[in-house]
Amino acid sequence: MGRRIEGWLEGKEKWPELDAAVELSARGNVFFTPWMQRRALGALAEGMLREDVLRNWLEQYPGPEPAASGKVCGVVAAGNIPAVAFHDILSVLAAGWKPVVKLSSKDRYLLPVLFPGVEFCDSTDGWTPDALLTMGGDAAAAYFETYFPYIPKIIRASRFSMAVLTGDEARAGLEALAEDMLLYYGLGCRSATCLLVPQGYDLSGAMAAAEAFALRHWERPGRDNHRRNRAVLTLSGEKFLDSGTVIFRDLRRLIPGASEDISLCRPLDMSLHVGEVWYVEYRSEMELEKFIGANEDRIQKIIRNFGYAQRPALDDWPDGVDTVGFLRGVNK
Repeated sequence: MGRRIEGWLEGKEKWPELDAAVELSARGNVFFTPWMQRRALGALAEGMLREDVLRNWLEQYPGPEPAASGKVCGVVAAGNIPAVAFHDILSVLAAGWKPVVKLSSKDRYLLPVLFPGVEFCDSTDGWTPDALLTMGGDAAAAYFETYFPYIPKIIRASRFSMAVLTGDEARAGLEALAEDMLLYYGLGCRSATCLLVPQGYDLSGAMAAAEAFALRHWERPGRDNHRRNRAVLTLSGEKFLDSGTVIFRDLRRLIPGASEDISLCRPLDMSLHVGEVWYVEYRSEMELEKFIGANEDRIQKIIRNFGYAQRPALDDWPDGVDTVGFLRGVNK
């Protein structure tokens, strides 16, 4: 699959089913532009679908290779970025289970092309899986906890990722950070939607890099969201920084008491729209750790090495939970 995706991306291999899936996805979801979809598929081929990478990944699990168990794992896919449930499906297959996947209405076309032998459906009605993997927001997590109370499961609720800046970032680093922030319009839980910056940090370099990325890679949906968000924030009287396409909001100014106590900064308690990024000034390493501690149950990734946030490795597990190990444990 990895070699075929790479050949398709390079124009060396025809894959009409994938061509059609990309076109249908772009029509059905304005944020799934063809460029964004190609970036997502390229990241899968590069980071997850190389033979040496797959072998090293599976060698982490001692004992014989898992045989087909006949057990079914329900996978409830999200639709925030293209093919976001790919890793879950691959993990279920690696554990020797059969995946049954409930597709998101926002991402209905790519996964069935990549996994033609997997069963896909549009609803969980009547499901009786032996285990369950879900992704999505807090409401979805509560729903699946209620309706599948007795089966082993991994339920993933809302999370965010933060990037830590020190003030020593060069231009190339800020350009890489812009990709971490804005690839897939910042809709992924690995997107750097919250910047932790030293007190007095000059955000102009990061803003310029973000603007350059948005102008190159964002299409009309991002620009439309910017105009709408800017109007709403202006009418509400909120002060913010504006690169021209991306809005930067000071989280410590938005939350009562947060200017004195950084632990009150809870990003997921605030509303953040497409085309917006939070930033939080920290006065010391102690304050930085205090912010992390206050949000540790909701942080997906702490990004210090920029440019890799949206290129997760096979063992870079969502929420830090080893899906293959979980299923192999259930299978015993």
